[in-house]
Amino acid sequence: MNKTLSELQRISDNLEQTGKDLRDMEKVWAAELKDRLAKGITGDAAVQHYNEWMIKAGMEHLITKDNGKTY
Repeated sequence: MNKTLSELQRISDNLEQTGKDLRDMEKVWAAELKDRLAKGITGDAAVQHYNEWMIKAGMEHLITKDNGKTY
């Protein structure tokens, strides 16, 4: 019983952390989009802008690549 409760607590903690991480990422995405739209950035420049924001936020795993090319 204790093992099951411990496992459920671990799962709950992991889900809570995942939710927090996603909320933090959403804040960065929203701020990047707002900045990009305010500056009227489009096309390849928009991709570059997005990638720069993701790198600055420590979210390099979300940068955009096209056929292996990083913008």
